[in-house]
Amino acid sequence: MAYITVDGKNIYYEEYGAGLRPTLVYLHGGPGESCLTYSYQARKLGEHFHVISFDQYGVFRSDAIPEEERAGVKFHVDLIDRMRIALGIKSWIPIGHSFGGMLACWYAYKYPASTDAVIYDCPMWSALHTARAMADVLYPYYVSSGNEEMADVCREILLTPISPREAFDKVMYLEIDDGAREFCHIIKMDAYYDYLDDHIEEPELPREAREKYLTFARKLREEDDFYENYLVYLKKIKKPQLLIVGEYDMTCGKPEQEWFCEHLRNGKMVTFANSAHLSWFEHPKLYTDTIVGFVEGIRK
Repeated sequence: MAYITVDGKNIYYEEYGAGLRPTLVYLHGGPGESCLTYSYQARKLGEHFHVISFDQYGVFRSDAIPEEERAGVKFHVDLIDRMRIALGIKSWIPIGHSFGGMLACWYAYKYPASTDAVIYDCPMWSALHTARAMADVLYPYYVSSGNEEMADVCREILLTPISPREAFDKVMYLEIDDGAREFCHIIKMDAYYDYLDDHIEEPELPREAREKYLTFARKLREEDDFYENYLVYLKKIKKPQLLIVGEYDMTCGKPEQEWFCEHLRNGKMVTFANSAHLSWFEHPKLYTDTIVGFVEGIRK
């Protein structure tokens, strides 16, 4: 396993396609998911480009975040750029999946000279918008299944003046049972585990390594910058932007997709049919081809 030390913090990372250009950096979601499940896709992209994939500080194989340290969105973005410098990379293309889309957006806005382009994969740009997108999709299921308690939570999120923090807390309370998963076209867990068995080598690590994400996620949600609306920064990013979104994704809702297409002259959106939130899992070749086509296109 490879580590790089940044500000005294040991960050686990993987590197593919060394010597190729340009460089892509994968920013995982979760929050706290780790880059493990992306390893196969990183290898495939590494046949075309230089790819860096890493466990964010406080996650899985990277150092844990101590209780006394504050670690919000902007803290992590600044640390990511210092990691770029430590790796000797002049500039790169962030690929942000889910919560990683928030990191990618702020990174591209704050560090334009270090950003060649930016790719959003089913991104979360706003805690409030994501909460509303999820509530909007799940509400009909709760009504039809007679779960009035969960339907009421959805109504609160959708119909009342609620803060982003309150909305996100409430959507995390929603019950996602097997019926909801089927209703929302979320991947079947058996298929997901089969994919992991076929493509991902699971590292042998102690239980505490796997539970670090709990502290990571809690610390993010304690900071105000987790609840900012990063959607507004997209218009201020001058580099090319690609949005990949699943037809049934609940994280990046239809209003955000429409806003992206309407307001970004340097933006391109690609929708994956019969896909929800894990586009790189559900359509691996299409995912690789889409990113390769986008990056090759902006290099011409």
